[in-house]
Amino acid sequence: MAALLLTMPTAQPQQQPRSGAPVEVTRTGRVITAPADVAAPPADATLMPSGLAMKVLTPGEGTEHPVINDCITVSFIAWKTDGTLFSTSTTMNDADVLCLNAAIMGISEALQLMVAGEERRLWIPEDLTFHEGHHHVERRPEDEEPPHKDLTFDLKLLSILKAPPTPQHIKEPPATAEKTDSGLAYLVLQKGNGTAHPTVNSKVIAHFSAWRIDGRLFETTVMGKQPALINVAMMPLGVRQALSMMVTGEKARFWLPAALAYGEKPANRFNPPGDMVYEIELIDVQ
Repeated sequence: MAALLLTMPTAQPQQQPRSGAPVEVTRTGRVITAPADVAAPPADATLMPSGLAMKVLTPGEGTEHPVINDCITVSFIAWKTDGTLFSTSTTMNDADVLCLNAAIMGISEALQLMVAGEERRLWIPEDLTFHEGHHHVERRPEDEEPPHKDLTFDLKLLSILKAPPTPQHIKEPPATAEKTDSGLAYLVLQKGNGTAHPTVNSKVIAHFSAWRIDGRLFETTVMGKQPALINVAMMPLGVRQALSMMVTGEKARFWLPAALAYGEKPANRFNPPGDMVYEIELIDVQ
């Protein structure tokens, strides 16, 4: 899932216009001027209970708000409160893809109140410039370091990429689910029409989505509308077991205990700890 990249763009030395507002020119020639209220929210800004302040700059034309598992396309500029440039959208067309559950907390909160086409200015206190995991899991030396400063963002929501719906019974399988000796539980959602089962040496084409049991989406092929080519041997043990039970055309939901997923303390910091739920649609076996 994509994260908001708080990466300082390459810029020419800062210039000072007559107004005194800091101006920076990026390598691509983009001229960025800090707003007059960069240091603190004005009186007409809305202050949220979390400490986030924001103000609508341009109303949107949409009606739907993104939710925590959705991704969006977004354009943004971020400044430090002294007006110096902190970060900008990183792509050439100024439209980054951002998943809300990987965004810093203040950005995620604001986006859930916005609609497509809307632009807001955000004043984000230091406590909300963390990714949520920084507050709730043990930090590792290689983890991204939070900014440790208040930030001001101009943020425009361009479009919403809807996530697949979170399954019911996310925390534990229903009574109708079957369970294997290994602890893997499963429920067939759609019967298949094939006869051959993948082996550990197979490659398969499949759509899949994976959630943590708190409902947080970990990864999915559904939002991109493109199935994945999967090397079965490279998947977690529970997914290998799941695929070995399936035939082409079948769709099923699987509840993986932590021991069959990435464990309670994954070696790879990008993988989630604990139990997982996978929904897999097997399209082809190679």
